[in-house]
Amino acid sequence: MNAETRLSHHILSVAERAAIAEIEATTDILRLVTKLTRMRFAAIAKFSDNQWVTCSVYDPSNLGIEAESTFDLETTICSDFCINPEALFIPQISQSPRHALRPIVKRFDLESYAGLPIFLPDGRLFGALCILDSQYITCEDPDVREVLSIFAKLIGCIFFANLSLPQVPERA
Repeated sequence: MNAETRLSHHILSVAERAAIAEIEATTDILRLVTKLTRMRFAAIAKFSDNQWVTCSVYDPSNLGIEAESTFDLETTICSDFCINPEALFIPQISQSPRHALRPIVKRFDLESYAGLPIFLPDGRLFGALCILDSQYITCEDPDVREVLSIFAKLIGCIFFANLSLPQVPERA
């Protein structure tokens, strides 16, 4: 187990890991998201105070970001949701002075980004639905954007339902 995975075990609660395991549909949702956007990577990420941790990943192109990978939140494009929690679509990151120099963009050679904040039904920002590609891909279709928004809401409701369940102590 690498350091990023060990750190993510402390960031993801037992209930959150159970929600991820229970929601086999998350992989199907992420797979569908990549088909809708024509991008090759999708993930559900949780935000902690200063960390971005992947809860679930669909990565047939082997981008290199795995489930339970952890990054400093400020290095990610998704960190924008902490300031402005609105859907963000960047078809050409290299042309965005604000985003092109982010460490995660450089590390994974990212060119296209679509992201939506995931809110829990009680209004708390949980994290983000992130869709990425190393190629230029535009996502202008308003129907696709609406479907992505519905998926982000669905994911937030599923996590909230599982977080609201009584906690079972984690085994060592």
